[in-house]
Amino acid sequence: MRKFIIYIIMMMLAITCQAQSNHMKFAGIPLDGTITQFQKKLEAKGYVINSEINSILPVGTRAFKGTFLGKKASIAVYYDGKTKNVYAAKAYFENLTEERAEQEIDNVKDLLHQKYLEGIFRDGDERPNFYVFTENGNIYVYTKKNENMFGYPFHFSLHIEYTDSENSQKHQGNIMDDL
Repeated sequence: MRKFIIYIIMMMLAITCQAQSNHMKFAGIPLDGTITQFQKKLEAKGYVINSEINSILPVGTRAFKGTFLGKKASIAVYYDGKTKNVYAAKAYFENLTEERAEQEIDNVKDLLHQKYLEGIFRDGDERPNFYVFTENGNIYVYTKKNENMFGYPFHFSLHIEYTDSENSQKHQGNIMDDL
């Protein structure tokens, strides 16, 4: 009887661990929980709040600074304004030349191919970009040109955006409730 109870407890722990890992991860952190919980986990990894940018962002987005892929990056975390639940995050690198942005996107694509062997990769329609579709969510990688920097060679940015399927659907449901 004692072995049976231990077996049941072990099975429940395994199911709980599996359920907790069914979310897309950003920087090794599941895109789940409240923005406050997610922020604490980011800060534990060395990310810091970007107060200057946060002062102009709308509710539902929070900005951070830190290191991503071994480089200084800006981080944006997206959460539902009503529930405060996180559903997406992105890292982006600014002040790149067009050539450097294209090199970096190729590098990121290679790294994601290594990590998500079973993911479905699709090239986008516009500038160099692609999508990775996984069991738990999507990753969208793209470059952007800042048109305000006319004549300045370092006016491209690279964005790596992670979206959790389950929490993104919940967020969309909350938006649709407003209509």
